[in-house]
Amino acid sequence: MKIVFRLTWAKGSAGARAFKSKETFSLFSEYCERIGRFSSCEVGGGAESWKKNAGVLVWMCDRARKARPLSSEDVAAALDSSCSAGARELHILIGGADGFTEKDDALWKPDLRWSFGPLTLPHELASVVAAEQVYRAWTILKKHPYHQGH
Repeated sequence: MKIVFRLTWAKGSAGARAFKSKETFSLFSEYCERIGRFSSCEVGGGAESWKKNAGVLVWMCDRARKARPLSSEDVAAALDSSCSAGARELHILIGGADGFTEKDDALWKPDLRWSFGPLTLPHELASVVAAEQVYRAWTILKKHPYHQGH
């Protein structure tokens, strides 16, 4: 299954140009590279022109509305379930400073609304947290020692 991080604040650009901090981008890239050991991983820019289709699951990282906080084990279980469901791609949407709207929900029809709890995080840091947790989920599923030591 391919993992695609959609940086919705990027409005078409992806990669380093989407991040104000090169250090934050470097850390995000490091986790995406690590995810690549387990599955294909890409970074996509804004999702305004992208549409969900068959074989694609969407996780929306959102602090509000119906989003639920997940433990690392919960993320691993959700990832495992996504793989078992035969999904070809998992798109993880990271919202910008204003989060997501009802219109965004209707457009992308998220399969999972994922909250990092009541914390308010800058969207760039939320991207790092999401990438690290997806990497950690893979290590849990593959019984890799990364998760055991933390």
